[in-house]
Amino acid sequence: MCVISVMGDHAGEDTASIFERKIQDIARAGITFWVVRSPKAQPDQVRSVCSGECGYVLFLAPTTNGGARPTTSQESAVEYSEDRKTWHPIPASLSPVTGRLDAHTTALVFDALQTANSANLDIWQYCDLTDGRQPVRTMLGRSTVCASRCDMSHHPSRMKSRYRRIIAVARLAPPFCVRVR
Repeated sequence: MCVISVMGDHAGEDTASIFERKIQDIARAGITFWVVRSPKAQPDQVRSVCSGECGYVLFLAPTTNGGARPTTSQESAVEYSEDRKTWHPIPASLSPVTGRLDAHTTALVFDALQTANSANLDIWQYCDLTDGRQPVRTMLGRSTVCASRCDMSHHPSRMKSRYRRIIAVARLAPPFCVRVR
């Protein structure tokens, strides 16, 4: 099981700069937070990816230009919560945790992140974790999906583009996914 996320520029910052900033967060603080807003990567779903083993996030390049619309919001989160009851300040040693913040905003928590240059992922070998009968499908507004390995190569609803370039891999760390505000 893993989390698959299509990654693009964000709030005027290119992907290489974002990854470098997050890698520096991990070197400095031991973790970093990565904002996501996807109904297919909610905290309980992400935690299930990590049950009993390490969980990983595979960041994929978009298949076409404009395939990952840049976020324009630069709101900075100041607190996080595992349960929406107890809130903790985001560590001051982290770079800004930015994105469009509302009641649905979450953040993945990493303790390792490495960029990749030449690896590919066969997206047809993964199904949506919430419905193992459906293939992984990413789209604008739902670019992050919890997934499980299974052959979807013959499924009529599979994505058209089979092989996707992996641009980075991150290791999820406890508490894996949190709410931010």
